Amino acid sequence: MPSAASASTGTPDVERLNVALAPRLGAARVTAVQAEAIGTGQMSESRRLRVAYSAPCDLPSTLIAKFPSDDATSRATGKATRCYEVETSFYRDLRDALDVHAPQCHFVERNGETDDFLLLLSDFAPCRQGDQIAGCTLDEARACVDELVRLHGPLWNSPLLARLGWLNRSSPDQRSASYGLMQSVFPGFMKRYYDRLTPAARMVGDEFARDAGDYSSRIAPHSTVVHGDFRLDNLLFTAGGRVGVVDFQTVTHACGALDLAYFIGAGLNADVRRAHERELVAQWADGLGGYNVSMSFDEAWLEYRRFTFAGFMMAVIASMIVKQTERGDDMFMAMANRHAQHVADLDALAVVRG
Repeated sequence: MPSAASASTGTPDVERLNVALAPRLGAARVTAVQAEAIGTGQMSESRRLRVAYSAPCDLPSTLIAKFPSDDATSRATGKATRCYEVETSFYRDLRDALDVHAPQCHFVERNGETDDFLLLLSDFAPCRQGDQIAGCTLDEARACVDELVRLHGPLWNSPLLARLGWLNRSSPDQRSASYGLMQSVFPGFMKRYYDRLTPAARMVGDEFARDAGDYSSRIAPHSTVVHGDFRLDNLLFTAGGRVGVVDFQTVTHACGALDLAYFIGAGLNADVRRAHERELVAQWADGLGGYNVSMSFDEAWLEYRRFTFAGFMMAVIASMIVKQTERGDDMFMAMANRHAQHVADLDALAVVRG
């Protein structure tokens, strides 16, 4: 896929598209483009581009353009957390090595000095974006777990992953730093959202911030490509039945059960989760067998319990470091309260504290 050493910020115009897409245009030229805002834009901006060409070519009539947020706080956060670097690197280095239903990348570039970037991706439309606040059905959850298998399976314990410096951000020291960040913003989180948090969320937050046991220091028994933010707002239910997976800004090299617990913990309401989570964990473990991964249900279940904290940590940290919006607050509260209840239901504090 084409790339360049520098990137410009904002919605790409006709001239920019002609430069970026030149290797795919052949004799054609982009003659017009219409842009439509999509997504919530909390960390970066996304536009659906309706593109007109002067002649037939090997490119679709709609593309998704992704570029840095216009909010200074979110942009600074993106640089500090390397989100822009990570997502562009995913499409450059890993997307085509995996079976997950991620967008095809038509162009990727990032300026290492300014952190400006541009991604031109395929469009899953017509599709329906998942809603993290509303949750999903059990059948939808099953389809999402199938995509986790296709994400995790191909490069399970692969030595390739250890060689990708941008991907390896989950060492004990780095996890401890993330936990320290959670501890530092947690008092402000509690002050801002106290009245919207359930008693379980307050208790889990207080206890986890006080003593997380070996959550950050333990070496996981396996590692693979982990999405890191595998939740409904980043999942698209397509007309063809497959679930499209987007927003790879938090991809890392870690334990696959992190994605599983993160998704199930907030994607389903508590009653449905309690009734069916063992089935979904078994679906994931069994599906990995198709990639010659050997994992018992008990092994998968233990890792799943441990990583019920992942979504709670994300809700605490992200809510305090990205642009605050009304919907963002609603989403983070749904995540914090559901993940905390998940922790409490599975007695996950006992797992990490031994």
